[in-house]
Formats: sequence, C-alpha cells, structure tokens
Amino acid sequence: MYRFGGVGQVNIIRIEGVQIDGVYGCIPENMVDNEEALNRLFGEREAKNIVKATGIYKRTIADVGTSSLDLCVACAKRMIRDKVFAPKEIGAVVFVTFTPERILPYNAAKVQDMLGLGNDVASFDMGLACSGYVYGLWAAATLAKQTGRKVLLLDGDVQSAYLSGEDKSTTPVLSDAGTATVISADENNDSKWEFAFYTDGSGRDILTIPAGGSGMPTTEESLKKRLYDDGSRRRDVDIYMDGFEVFKFVAQPVSKFISEFCSKTVGSVEVFDGFVPHQANMYMIKQLARKLKIPWEKTWKSGDKVGNSASATIPITISMNADEMLQKNTSELLISGFGGGLSASAGRIELNKEAAYCLFHYGEE
Repeated sequence: MYRFGGVGQVNIIRIEGVQIDGVYGCIPENMVDNEEALNRLFGEREAKNIVKATGIYKRTIADVGTSSLDLCVACAKRMIRDKVFAPKEIGAVVFVTFTPERILPYNAAKVQDMLGLGNDVASFDMGLACSGYVYGLWAAATLAKQTGRKVLLLDGDVQSAYLSGEDKSTTPVLSDAGTATVISADENNDSKWEFAFYTDGSGRDILTIPAGGSGMPTTEESLKKRLYDDGSRRRDVDIYMDGFEVFKFVAQPVSKFISEFCSKTVGSVEVFDGFVPHQANMYMIKQLARKLKIPWEKTWKSGDKVGNSASATIPITISMNADEMLQKNTSELLISGFGGGLSASAGRIELNKEAAYCLFHYGEE
C-alpha cells in the first residue's frame, strides 16, 4: 500500500509583469445525465448513491474521433475571430494534454499549421494530467517574458477515449473538454504571479493507464475487458483510478502543500478573492476548501455541471465563472491542480475585467 510522505520544502517561483488576455473553454455537444447513464450500468440505487457522493450531475463526452486537438483549436479559432489575438502575435504554443490526437507527432505542431502561425514559434506538449494547467501557465508566462510575444496555452483532454464505460471509479466523473488561454507580457503591469509544485512519483500507480506505452505495448490481451471485485469492467488501456487513495492524497499532502504555498506567498488564504481548484469531484473540493478554511462561496465551481475534464477543469471553471465573479471585484485567485503523477500545483494569479472569457459547445465556433 502506498504511503504518502511529507510535503517538505515548498519553493516559490515568481514572475512579474504578465497578464491573461483571455480564457476560452469548449465542451462537446454530448451532455450526459450522470444518474440516468449510471442507472443503466449499475442500477438505480447505486447510481443515486454515486451521484450524491460525487456531486457530478452532468458530464460532457466527445463524439468518437473528436480529439483534444479539435476542442482546443476550436477555442483558439474563436479567440482569433473575437480579436483576442492575431496569429502573427503568437511566439509560442504550449499544449497540456495526456490524450494527444496521435502519439507522434505532438499536438502543438499541428496547431502551428491549423492557425497559420509563424515558423519561428516554439511549440511543445506537456503530458500532464490534473495538475497540468498551472504548469502550463508557469511555462507560458516564462516564455511570454523571455520572448516579448504572446503565448497560446492550450489545455484539453478527451478522456472518454480511455474509458471502459463500466468502471465505477472513472465513468461517473471523467469528461472531455478543450481550452485556450492567451498570456502576454507587459512591463507596465505590476502583477506578481507565484507558483509552486509538488511531485511524488511513488504513487503513480494510483491513477494510471497501465498499457499502451513503450513499457507495456498494446496487445490483443490489453484490449480485453476484465471483471474486477467491485463489479467494474475495464481494459489495461483504460484509465485506472483508486478513488480512495486519490482522496487521501488530496486530503493530506495536497492540503498541506497548498496551505504552505499560501503562507509563503500572501500569508493567509483570506487574502485571495477566489479559489479555483481542479474539479476532481464536488465532494472532494468541498472537503479541500473546508480544510483550507476557504468559504464555499469563494470557491469557483464547474464540475457539477460538466464533470472532471482533467487539467482543463481550471480554465473551464474560469471561462464559466469569470464574467460573473469579476463583477464582485474578484481578481487575485488561488488556483490548484492535483492528481496523476502523483502531482500537485498551486498558483497565485490575477484576472481582470478587460480580458475575454467564453464557454461554448463544440461546433458553435
């Protein structure tokens, strides 16, 4: 059994003079009623219990063949249409995903072609899961400062391509989404962003896809569904999650890590105008907010309405809530992702009313 170690030293990375110009989110048209879908799989009583436990009432699932690249590029194209950025302004593309359209080449290369960006752009993927958006913001902000040009951060996953549809840990919570965030540098901007990261690879088997990589290539056997003790059925090429162990990870080291981050940056969580956590499930983030002593009304939410779309949940949540929350003078946010790796990330960022925020369905762009 995996045992969580201590948090240890929390190192703060500071970046000044950067800003977010826009955050767009794209969700698939297929909106699944969670209780209805789970009722067909596991029976009425268990379906009700699962939905009550997770707090996830709807999930968005992409059509077969729609990729993480498709969903994220749809966001970027809509941003161009809305004049959030022009292709010639982009100096780098960072794509956060663990479900790329192809194993080779990487998603960001195709983005350069699809958006008509210059051949001089730096473009790369980051193969992170739930903690990935904060990593992406850190990388994008660094690139914006170094290049003096805008950076396009894309974050999205189509997890349904790696779900058996009969697994009681993953099927009730995981969904699909794509997002785009534009970051720029401004010497006259006095904003101060701060980041910290936590990694414990000894727990990587708690949330994993066992087969399909070079260590365990896809075989006929790995494509067969197996029956497990809890009644779930899945393949070795499907996402496996030990939900209880993930909860322990969030309740113990992650909460301590975030608390230490707040202490070292702003002194207290009370300073933040809002908290945007990864939407693992609603019960989990409610418990995390309570442990951090963050009021539930200060916690931004989206998971109950669209499910858990891995690292994209943070930008999806921002795109869904920013216009309303910024009217309440919300600007300084605590953001945090946590999950596969095991990995956690925390960030102190600022949002402004002048930036563009939009959430739309795929096909509406």
